Amino acid sequence: MEEMIRGEEIEAVIDLSLNEIANHLFEGDYDAGPNRGSAGLQRGIPTVLVPGNIDFLATGPIKEAEKRFPGRIFHIHNAAITAVRTERIELEAVAQVLAQRCNAARGPFSILVPLGGFSVFDHQGDPFHDPEGPEIFGKALETHLQSGESLHLLPYHINDPEFSEAVLRALEQLLEIKFKQGKRR
Repeated sequence: MEEMIRGEEIEAVIDLSLNEIANHLFEGDYDAGPNRGSAGLQRGIPTVLVPGNIDFLATGPIKEAEKRFPGRIFHIHNAAITAVRTERIELEAVAQVLAQRCNAARGPFSILVPLGGFSVFDHQGDPFHDPEGPEIFGKALETHLQSGESLHLLPYHINDPEFSEAVLRALEQLLEIKFKQGKRR
């Protein structure tokens, strides 16, 4: 995706799953490299970022996951893929990296944090539910992000219709900023 954003005429970016940032930082198998999530920000393209799926790292079969990440909470997705719950300190590190990327942004952006949960596994009763995790992530963003008005902590789960509506509203607001500045690509 990063290459496409860098090389194509893109009007806006909505990035709903930043799981690869966590995988890059903490040796998960779905590592998209050190620049994941930065292409739109670097190009000045209006960007909506959502920390979807940062509550887990993706790894191989369960036996491999148990060796690499002992003592963690696991969810067996299928025989080849195991999800490993991220720890709170890892959520804070992802927030810090995301803030650094946004602090260097060349255009408007919004970060929407779903305080009700980051993924389908992060509901009450599900294996990765941690009601404090999204709040910890949000507070770490507040600490490291220079542009506080770009951060929106919302009381929804990432899969709630109200959260989807908020993402679309954020995109509309960013596009208004872009077009007022006369920066249509």
